[in-house]
Amino acid sequence: MASTASLQLDFVTLDVFTDTRFSGNPLAVVFVPAKLRPRISQETKQRIAREFNLSETVFLHTLESEPDAEVTSREIDIFTIEEELPFAGHPTIGAAYTVLRHLGWTQVDTLLTKAGPIRIASQGAGTGSVKAAIPHAVHIHQQTLGRILQSESAPSDACAAIENALSDDPEIRAAELAAPPVSIVRGMTFLLVRLPSLEHLARVSTAKRLDLGKVPGLLDVGDWQKSFVARYYYVPTNEPDTQVGRESQEWAIRTRMVELGFEDPATGSAACTLASYLTISLKAVHGVRLAIVQGVEMGRRSEIRVDATAETDNGGVRIKELFLGGETVMLMGGRITVQLRRALTDLPKSILELKRHDAPPGRTTNRTSSPPKTLIMLCALSGEVPEEPVVSKKTGTVFEKRLILKYIEENGKEPGTDEELDPEDLLPVKTARVVRPRPPNLTSLPSLLKAFQDEWDALVLESYNTKEQLARTREELATALYQHDAAVRVIARLTKERDEARDALSKVTVTAGDASNGDAMMIDSEGLPEKLAEHVDEVHQRLTKGRKKRPIPQSWASPDNVAALERTVYTDLSISQASSLDLESDYAAVGGLDGKVDIYSTQTNNLERSLDIGEPVTSTVWQDTKVMIATSKGSVKVYESGSEVASFKEHAGAVTGLCLHSGGELLASVGADKSFVFYHLPTLKRVMRVYTDAALTTCAFHPDGHLFAAGTQSGDIKVFDTKTGQQAAVFTLGAPVQALVFSENGFWFAASGKGQSSVTVFDLRKDGEAAKVKELQTGDAQSLAWDYTGQYLATAGSNGVTVQQYLKSSKAWSEPLRSSLPAVGVRWGSEARSLVIVSRDGVVSVLGPKE
Repeated sequence: MASTASLQLDFVTLDVFTDTRFSGNPLAVVFVPAKLRPRISQETKQRIAREFNLSETVFLHTLESEPDAEVTSREIDIFTIEEELPFAGHPTIGAAYTVLRHLGWTQVDTLLTKAGPIRIASQGAGTGSVKAAIPHAVHIHQQTLGRILQSESAPSDACAAIENALSDDPEIRAAELAAPPVSIVRGMTFLLVRLPSLEHLARVSTAKRLDLGKVPGLLDVGDWQKSFVARYYYVPTNEPDTQVGRESQEWAIRTRMVELGFEDPATGSAACTLASYLTISLKAVHGVRLAIVQGVEMGRRSEIRVDATAETDNGGVRIKELFLGGETVMLMGGRITVQLRRALTDLPKSILELKRHDAPPGRTTNRTSSPPKTLIMLCALSGEVPEEPVVSKKTGTVFEKRLILKYIEENGKEPGTDEELDPEDLLPVKTARVVRPRPPNLTSLPSLLKAFQDEWDALVLESYNTKEQLARTREELATALYQHDAAVRVIARLTKERDEARDALSKVTVTAGDASNGDAMMIDSEGLPEKLAEHVDEVHQRLTKGRKKRPIPQSWASPDNVAALERTVYTDLSISQASSLDLESDYAAVGGLDGKVDIYSTQTNNLERSLDIGEPVTSTVWQDTKVMIATSKGSVKVYESGSEVASFKEHAGAVTGLCLHSGGELLASVGADKSFVFYHLPTLKRVMRVYTDAALTTCAFHPDGHLFAAGTQSGDIKVFDTKTGQQAAVFTLGAPVQALVFSENGFWFAASGKGQSSVTVFDLRKDGEAAKVKELQTGDAQSLAWDYTGQYLATAGSNGVTVQQYLKSSKAWSEPLRSSLPAVGVRWGSEARSLVIVSRDGVVSVLGPKE
């Protein structure tokens, strides 16, 4: 009664709110031709959306003859992997781009959605930018999560769910409790959580799961009560003066959208909700304009533009028009095959009308002709011939109309399936009214008794077979449960042994070893090959000998020159959350946690090149034409002339620091896995690895190259012999080490700790507390740089930049420079006559002499 059929639908995928592929928010657009629309059910669309497994999938309904210049609207349906949405931002922009830019249907000016018609238009010639006039019915709900928790009438289970879903960070938690729920349209609501800083935004976790739409009392009663609800975190990076009010307020905002363990790279509906809320709550009569950056933490940076215009409304303001815009790039296209079950409505009418096969007109029958043929159908519920047969359009199953209507009334589904079934899905079947005579074997009492006996015997046999099958199933289930229990025990034992081995390894202390002590040994440690060890000795002897006779160059900056340094130029780079800085000649390499490294010219104040690393960058080192990069994913990458020439994956966790040997052939990396690794740059190979007893945070080579120092998470600074990797000395800082740098005088080094407001200078020639030469009150220092002469120490942190000077003649310290510019990296320019710094937001500045 039913058969399967397949059809093919074309589709494209796009990246929305970006002009760079593999960034932004991915979207699939499936084209549904008009002739196939009746055959593509909501269930089929949901299965296709679940197969793409993207945040949303759009189904674009096309006309019979495309392009049709007379029809200026097209209908779209928007599906998540779980349900259909009345409206969503990035699917609307992606569909608009597909229609206007990809297909070139410039006559189309409206998209029809479940939330209403949306006007669309292109922006800018030759770009992929489009905008859409978003339908809106803005509503700010009265309740918050904090008020629900304070209410005595709130259900205890709802309060417990809210408590478990809130952030562990106290400041983020407070912002979540106070955040207002705001609906952009009925059925689409966002909890707008304003955070105090980008650091708080980076700490937002996707692990806290709570379906906010099911929290009793959070949403206002009525049409607004049933809605999708998600959390939208935002941090204004340049907030306008809200008191001016003469023109549209322009905001730059960083955002994240998180819900049910899922994070969205770009959320246009949430961006529109935020713009509406700011306009109404601040009474911005001229509206607001938002430039939103989202998805940075996911490595899918998205740029969203929202323009909201307003008009006065009984002493307040209300949204007049709302425009959502952004760029889109096409990624790929293809064709998807969909298997459909063909219902009886697709079959010829003659099959539905099952009648007696009478003789054709014009021909007569005689008594010797064969009897008329009748098609007998049985009801799927009763097993009897139905008096009023109907057939399901979905599965083609025949039912007695009276029985199936009662079943639908009680269950709402088709028997034997999980498919929804309505009375409208039943088709009447016309059959010949044939009364079957009783079989002759049921016309007497003996025949009836025999029939009952046969039926009883069959029932007993069926019961016996069922019991046997049940017993076998129980045995199979018991065996499966026993195997599962054994597997769980084995996994638990192996996990315990693995954790014990890791713990034992982390507690192993690397010792020098002694031929006379058979118990002392180095664990997983390697010494340098003989030729490299000779190279280290040669560099040590040459530099040590020349250091004592090295004078201060006459052209070197004087204390007055350093004191006169001020910011002369600055540039906002493309990276966000800058994390590292290094110089080579007149060029700076700046790495960021967004997975990019920007090459900046200090002479021309221009961004020369941007490298896409693909992993958050934690440290950078530059030597001649090579740029070495460390990432939080455990990689050390080497780039030359803009191309990757080598990639190492030696660390089990994040690589936390890089440094270069003074001979130029050795590169060192330290990591959270308690090890440091040396690489030979000419051959691009690993040559040495040593494990320690603590996670390492930063590193530095002695200027003569014979010593290697590494800071630890436990607050110690460990000094090792470069050739053998044996520990030579330990200095205690008292806090996790953030920065470490050796002085060019050969016997001092400076270090700063996390949470400390000072920089400590140590003397390599002394031990214990006597090794601490000076504590310099600089504020928190995330980066340190000593100049070539060893007299100037530059520090950079959130409190600003300082320069500390040591006068050898008077053996006294002074502070010739203190600037309030916050920075995460600092390096000296040529002859100490300039400083290059970079802030957390990716702004690189040059401090030089005033012109």
